[in-house]
Amino acid sequence: MDISGKTGWGISKYFGLPNRKRKLLTKEFLQDFKNELINIEMEYNNKYNRPNLDYENETYMGFYGQITETGLFYESLKRACEKHNIVKAIYKYANNMSWYDVVDDEILLEMVEQDIIKYERTEDFEPLYDIDEYEKAKYKLVEHFKGYNVIEYGTWFDDDRKGLEDIYKDGKQELIWLN
Repeated sequence: MDISGKTGWGISKYFGLPNRKRKLLTKEFLQDFKNELINIEMEYNNKYNRPNLDYENETYMGFYGQITETGLFYESLKRACEKHNIVKAIYKYANNMSWYDVVDDEILLEMVEQDIIKYERTEDFEPLYDIDEYEKAKYKLVEHFKGYNVIEYGTWFDDDRKGLEDIYKDGKQELIWLN
């Protein structure tokens, strides 16, 4: 889909956000939505001791375009919609669309159109951080089969070991920390 939201792929009846919905995406609403995204993301990062980005200078091709279909996106959208009394018109509409990811993109691209965020910058195509700086916890997963084991090795965020333990606690694989 292009930035105008006018293109479709021929595999769906969805060809863009209806004008009556688009008109609800005012500059004030979109600014509040951006603020909610930033606030929730910073709360999470502070809770897990992760670095914050310079969110005011982030772009669609950088941070904002990567958060579609996430809990961060929908929690922020819900809060902004509640503030502007458009929960049913926008939030529920977006949640009920079979092509919700396209709606997510259209909302973000409307932020670009209304000059709330920029589309891209050179830095968007560089890594945000050195993964080795944050993924210091080494682990192995062992899955036991009759007569043999399958072993996988990996790294994880050192400050969030419990998060990985929660993922594998009820699974068939045994998680073993190596450091």
